[in-house]
Amino acid sequence: MKKTGIISALILMMAFTTWGQEYIQVEKDGVNIRFSPSTSSEIIAQAKKGDIFKLIEKKENWYVITMFTGEYRYIHKSLCKEVKFEKDLSNLTQPSINIFLAFVKAEDQALRDADQKLPPAKNVYKNIEINRVLEDRYKLKVCHKYAIQPPIYSDIVWKHVSNEW
Repeated sequence: MKKTGIISALILMMAFTTWGQEYIQVEKDGVNIRFSPSTSSEIIAQAKKGDIFKLIEKKENWYVITMFTGEYRYIHKSLCKEVKFEKDLSNLTQPSINIFLAFVKAEDQALRDADQKLPPAKNVYKNIEINRVLEDRYKLKVCHKYAIQPPIYSDIVWKHVSNEW
């Protein structure tokens, strides 16, 4: 497939995934984002008041969201509200290349930390799971550092990856 074909396919895919998209907004600081829908489940990260996440579905008392790795994560419904959200890169306080590079660094750090915690040779599937948890955790910290909403992560990445083509 030619470069323009790949780019066109990615643009089309992004368009279809954002039509009618729903979002939730965290209503207080320190809200736990969990691995599964249970208060005894592993905490992936802690959201801050005002954080917005893409809503996948509502499951009993939980919102199912996706973060940076695309894995399903869970936030209790009592801690969020459903909102409308329009992606906008025009009001970034830092150049998007700085944010993009911070995401790349977070991804690299997650990989190194996962390998240190459990080398892939011992259990590659568990290592991948640890890496994804850490990647979501570290990338949310990047969002907090640069005061950006997690749903614009894909737009920042797309902007810089597509420029490389």
